[in-house]
Amino acid sequence: MNHMLKKTAGAFCMLLMLSVSVSAQKKQLTPEDYGQWQSITYTALSDDASWFAYTISLVEGDGWLMVRNTRNDDEHKFMYASRPVFSANNDWVAFQIGVSEDEERKLEKKKERVKYKLGLMNLKSAEVDTFDLVENFEFADTGNHLLMKKYKPEDSKTEGVDLIIRTLSTGRNQLVGNVSSHALNEDGDLLAIALDTPDQLGNGVQLMNLNTGSMMVLSSDEADFKGLTWHEERNALAYMETDEDEDHEDPTHHVIAHTDAMNPESRISFNPTTHDDFPEGMRVVDFSGLRWSDNGNTLFFGIKEWEMKEEEAEKDTTETDLDEDLDATNVVIWHWKDDQIQAQQEVRRNQLERADFMSAWHLRNNRFVQLADENVDDVNLNSNGTLAYGYDSGPYEPRFRESWNDVYHVNLRNGAKTKVLERIENVSSSPDGKYLMYFRDNDWWVYDVSSKQHKNVTENTDTRFENFLAVNGREEYRPFGSGQWGENDEWVLIYDQFDVFKAWPASGKVEKLTSGRENNIVYRQTRLDFDEDQLANNDPIYLTMFGDESKDRGYARIDGNDVDELIYEPMHITRLAKAEEANRFIMMMESADDSPDYFITGSNFRNPKALTSTNPQQDDYYWADDELITFTNARGDKLEGRLLYPANYEEGKKYPMITYIYELRSQGLNDYSMPTRTSPYNARRYSSEGYFVFEPDINYVLRDPGVSAVESVVPAVEKMIATGMINEDQIGLTGHSWGAYQTSFIITQTDIFNSAVAGAPLTNMVSMYNSVYWNSGTPDATIFEISQGRFPEPYWMDWDNFIENSPIFQMQDNTTPLLVEFGTDDGAVDFNQGVELYNTMRRMEKPYVMLVYEGENHGLRQRENMIDYATRAFEWHEHFLKGKEAPAWITSGMNYLDRPEMQED
Repeated sequence: MNHMLKKTAGAFCMLLMLSVSVSAQKKQLTPEDYGQWQSITYTALSDDASWFAYTISLVEGDGWLMVRNTRNDDEHKFMYASRPVFSANNDWVAFQIGVSEDEERKLEKKKERVKYKLGLMNLKSAEVDTFDLVENFEFADTGNHLLMKKYKPEDSKTEGVDLIIRTLSTGRNQLVGNVSSHALNEDGDLLAIALDTPDQLGNGVQLMNLNTGSMMVLSSDEADFKGLTWHEERNALAYMETDEDEDHEDPTHHVIAHTDAMNPESRISFNPTTHDDFPEGMRVVDFSGLRWSDNGNTLFFGIKEWEMKEEEAEKDTTETDLDEDLDATNVVIWHWKDDQIQAQQEVRRNQLERADFMSAWHLRNNRFVQLADENVDDVNLNSNGTLAYGYDSGPYEPRFRESWNDVYHVNLRNGAKTKVLERIENVSSSPDGKYLMYFRDNDWWVYDVSSKQHKNVTENTDTRFENFLAVNGREEYRPFGSGQWGENDEWVLIYDQFDVFKAWPASGKVEKLTSGRENNIVYRQTRLDFDEDQLANNDPIYLTMFGDESKDRGYARIDGNDVDELIYEPMHITRLAKAEEANRFIMMMESADDSPDYFITGSNFRNPKALTSTNPQQDDYYWADDELITFTNARGDKLEGRLLYPANYEEGKKYPMITYIYELRSQGLNDYSMPTRTSPYNARRYSSEGYFVFEPDINYVLRDPGVSAVESVVPAVEKMIATGMINEDQIGLTGHSWGAYQTSFIITQTDIFNSAVAGAPLTNMVSMYNSVYWNSGTPDATIFEISQGRFPEPYWMDWDNFIENSPIFQMQDNTTPLLVEFGTDDGAVDFNQGVELYNTMRRMEKPYVMLVYEGENHGLRQRENMIDYATRAFEWHEHFLKGKEAPAWITSGMNYLDRPEMQED
């Protein structure tokens, strides 16, 4: 090669290198780029694991459904589609088809809902059929039929709609009209249909054999039929027939059972108005539904008082009512002996109106037994319907802290009740009903139903089963938890801080199955099959793995006596699922710089194969990883935190830092955070704009929640400053709800932060204690005494600590500019908490701005409000940390008359 040729070739190579360098140049992520980020929502795996379907949702924009062959990577894309379901024979997939995001917004403005189509794809031929106006759908378990329920016409006066039954092998559609409800048996070959016709003359229940297409009338009457319920293993069917009565407000119901649905002679009926055992003045209700016992000999349903219609009283015309023109008062009486305060009763109105007494109808001898009553009103069944137990809270009402109960064993044959436990919150039953299991005095106990004996199962086990890590002021610790029972109720899985144990109630033997404590790994059972209540002795037990210090995650399996580590990586690995008919598994894996994707693997979990590839555009932008930080708090406790780096980090340069707090946050290590314009606390946005984002853990002592936060957060931030990476004049603090409370308090105790943003903070612990959690209607006092508030005694018994931990009473020492957000309809932290702080800060003439969003609850829901708050929170930090020019709303606020008018719906 001559010199000129070498020069030309060299120039070409340099040009090629320059081209590659330019094309690989990273960009800074901006809010205009956020909308393209993807997340995976609905997923489905075919029973043979040959097909995987998943829905892609965009941060902003229209999503789609992908259906992928896991063996040859063949893919099919469907816009606006979701909710994929595969047929049992692995030949078909059905899915819901919606509309574009723009069209959905138009419908919302017109107060109309989206009415979906159904897509049906033949997985062998890839042919697709669509069906308009399908509200719900399901495959029969045979895999050869698809049921499609159409939308109810808006002018319809009945509950009946059209039901399309498609025979998949032939493509034949059969339309059944006026279907109010339908139910498939376990095998998927028998379809029960309840009809509700306009003239009621065609009402009834019919049975269709999907294999032959034959129809059989099971019941026919002008009444309403509802509650179609198949026995899980037998072809036994039960339902209700409405019985109206002109003297009563609400109807009662006959219960009809077919012990063999294909045999007309097996039909038996329970009529509450004529049955000798049925209590007078009661009715059978439909809203509790029907439940079969496993042996098929008993049906369970609810009853309640049958109220007579009120007759209009004759007016007394002999006397003049001075106030006859006044409307009736709507006074609400709040009484100090109310167990549930009026606000809670209002929230639970529908539940209270539907309160009923569980009862049993024994089919073989036609015997009715009421199981629940006015005292023991909360009765529960074990999973196979052979054991009933109930709670009586009466002796402990009104309840202020824990919800104590006396527990009764309820005899299914005669309803007799035997008290077995006093003053306990709850119990659980073993699947076969041999034991009631409960946690007391830091040990696991069982009550043997047959011997009527109590046994402390774990008293000789040298570990702590109580969750001593949870500092909340409760009278007793709750347990770390428990898992499934073994077959025949022989054993049960229980947990301590790290490990899984197998406990045999009969013998009291307890065996540790894992070695988590030795390796600082937390093991817990993860269920892959929810159809079986019990584990057979030879069934594998699948476990999650979580590194208590490393935050690594993965899965393990117990086969026999061996614990096999399947996968354990410095990633967030979750959503493990197994194919129904194949020994193949899917799971989702992600890290801070690796977008969440699904993988498929065999039973050995080696070389998982990626099924999805979300957010490939990330490669075009600067993108940061995260790191685990350890620190020691002021009490000498070793804690951890998650640190997300600036997107285009340069070693040796100092950066601003946002500190986001709640309680424990280090578990979020390896979590992938997508950028979004709607979150004021979005870590990825701040990282992309050149901030570190630090999330330190907080631990607590009782009676000092605010002080505890200071003792954890300040040393954590000081350690970050000591690294030399943080500009100590550019540190912000932020949080929402409890995190906002701590934010508001911490800035009164330190000047280490230069800006603060708090969404819906508690500010006055005394007035907050006396407030109501309006979303549930419960008094906030309960949250303070046995939950997050961590004040085990009321404020009049612990006045100094309530005052010392209230931001509002410490604000005279605050030097940090504070931005607060509230919705006027906040049902968790009362809006007045913000108003109290506003008036205090205004009087102190300290920098404080409160953003108030009309009609919003504890978390903003209207997209425009979400974007507005996120934008203003970012502007707040940008101004006070980076010195960016302050917008007018920061410097001078906004006059009432300058407010933009709300758009009318």
